[in-house]
Amino acid sequence: MGNTIYKNFMLFVVKAGAFIVPLIPLYIANSLFFPYITGKAFIFRILAEIIFAAWVWLAIFYPEYRPRKNPLLISISIFLGVVILATIFGINPARSFWSNYERMEGLVAYFHLFAYFLVLGHVFKKSDWIIFFNIFVLAGLAENIYALIQKLGYLPSPQGGFRVDGTIGNPTYLAAYLIFAAAFSGWLFLRAVNKWARYFYVAMAGFSLLSIYFTATRGVAVALAAGGVAGILFYLLLVQPTDYQRRWYRKLAILGLVLILLGSFSIKVFKDSSVVKNSEVLSRFAAISFSEARTRFTIWKMGFIGAKENPILGWGPENYPVIFARFYNPSLYSQEPWFDRSHNIVLDWLINAGILGILSYLSILMIAGHMIWKLYRQGRFSAEEMILLSVLLLVYFLQNLFVFDQIATYISYFSVLAYIYNVSISGAEYKEPVKPFIRSASADVANYGIITAGFLAIPLVLMVYFVNARPFLANKSLLNALRLQNMQNFEGSFKSYEQAFAYNTLGNQEIREQFVRFAVNAGGLPNVSVEFKNKILSRAIEEVEKGVKENILDPRAYLFLGSIYSRVGLLDPAIQVLNKAAELSPKKQQIYFELADAYLRKGENNNAVRVLEKTFNDAPSFDQARMNLVAAYILNNQQDKADQLLLEAYKKVNIADQLLIQVYSAIKNYERLLGVWQAFVNSDPLNAEHRMSLASAYLLANQEEAAIGELEEAIRLNPGFKAEGENLISEIKRRK
Repeated sequence: MGNTIYKNFMLFVVKAGAFIVPLIPLYIANSLFFPYITGKAFIFRILAEIIFAAWVWLAIFYPEYRPRKNPLLISISIFLGVVILATIFGINPARSFWSNYERMEGLVAYFHLFAYFLVLGHVFKKSDWIIFFNIFVLAGLAENIYALIQKLGYLPSPQGGFRVDGTIGNPTYLAAYLIFAAAFSGWLFLRAVNKWARYFYVAMAGFSLLSIYFTATRGVAVALAAGGVAGILFYLLLVQPTDYQRRWYRKLAILGLVLILLGSFSIKVFKDSSVVKNSEVLSRFAAISFSEARTRFTIWKMGFIGAKENPILGWGPENYPVIFARFYNPSLYSQEPWFDRSHNIVLDWLINAGILGILSYLSILMIAGHMIWKLYRQGRFSAEEMILLSVLLLVYFLQNLFVFDQIATYISYFSVLAYIYNVSISGAEYKEPVKPFIRSASADVANYGIITAGFLAIPLVLMVYFVNARPFLANKSLLNALRLQNMQNFEGSFKSYEQAFAYNTLGNQEIREQFVRFAVNAGGLPNVSVEFKNKILSRAIEEVEKGVKENILDPRAYLFLGSIYSRVGLLDPAIQVLNKAAELSPKKQQIYFELADAYLRKGENNNAVRVLEKTFNDAPSFDQARMNLVAAYILNNQQDKADQLLLEAYKKVNIADQLLIQVYSAIKNYERLLGVWQAFVNSDPLNAEHRMSLASAYLLANQEEAAIGELEEAIRLNPGFKAEGENLISEIKRRK
């Protein structure tokens, strides 16, 4: 009796925890930094640790829960082993293990996913899978409703724009997750007996596809179209119309194939029609082309070059930023400044873990596909289920050629792998080892059950604390620091940053980057004491120097250190550090802009010009590079060269640009300053602020009458300025 109670309790723990997992994508942790990622990941990891400990207890005492020799289990184990080696021998093992708050991946995540796979694969029965996938579908329903409310404008989208992103926080991630929601609806449809249940699952699949459409995610759309065509062709080839229902399904399949092909063709043919142009979603789909994908191709090329340098085990997970920086292409200036993924799953794993990594990763998909086919041949999968699961894996892989995984898709993908594995081992007898660890469950559970649970609880508690609790508390401290910073409570913010640093765990790099911004911001505020500013800056330098030591090949660490050195006047160390960053990323414009600024602060204008000329020549179409070089030329008494650059781009030398205002004011060239402010006025004649600034420039140039004229015009445009303007005019007249 007691034995049964122990067993049932552990089974309850496993299943209760597992049944919560499909609900995780719905959670938004607003109290955490990166609320759409971190909260989901922490919950999943804690649940995975708990159910894994319970499963280990079951496996110790009951042979039926122990692993079976199986190709899919072996392939995932090999993949994990390769990732472990890539982490150990990579360029930054700590980052490879922990990842960061934005991604919450790294080796620690793959350990948890593997544990999750083992538990589901060895504990679930057929009835459990039906409950489990129903919970997935209900979570998908909630996600779809949330996305629909966003589309209707009643809920904001964190990324803005017309694309919905649900509780996932990103349109592309949401679309990838909903692929699984639609597929699980299809899986349940195949098993449903009640016609109303079948109608519900069809509606759910359709709702998920509609939400995917609202995300306007082109990679997923292409993957779904390709997968749909492949699935329909397989269905027409493999499923014979033996009864009325299948004949009807066959007609629907043919209609679906026609609609997919016709829809894809029509969007491209009629891309210039008003129907397509007036639809934000359709116009985005119509823009799919090789030229549109130019940025991705550039990034992929950079990644491939980097992968060739460490071909066997790669650079280690989470180290793509080093590749991105080292082989940076200046044409990417209009994109986000730093990529941490290549946006291609094949390249990502080639970089993360080399040839061994990508082969082991692809082997999981290939073996899973082979096992699906084998189970179909054995009669354990119907043709429809075989096609559904095969298409699901195909679509998942194809969309990952344009993006990468995150917690919601990882959970879904490993759930599918666990299901395939579970079906493949169901009914197979477990063979006891020659020398069993436990003699028999009935004899030993009563004697050792509680003791074993106690021993398992120790590593479980340690795991929950070090892997989850400490990173969670550090994350909370960081968000609190940012909140207090926004409230201008700098002392409170500083204390929260110190608390975050004290945990010394996941997220150190992000905490440091935010702290540097805090230090620079506080350093420029008049209401902060000099003593406190120095304290903050000193602490920031200390932390960023640690970051450099921990990330010796990452130029971002050097960039942050160099920028803060420069801000506090340590110009020689700043230049030295920034030159090191430039060695690690020879074409990254942001580094050279910072380096040129340090040279200008030191008075080495020639060096600033040299640096900025290189940056401009790397990407002449980059406006910021052009204007920075123009400013450097002006400060270096090379006005003719500055004018030449301005004429090339704008056909005139006086343009409305704040940087020109700064440099002409600095060198007291009031004639040019007048020209620039006049350009501002010409660009927006009704702007009273511009008129007032132009008046100030006239005063600097000792042109009082012109200044009065502009002030009178400013008063006319802005009656609220009348009293102040008239006082200024009176003051000018008195000076005359």
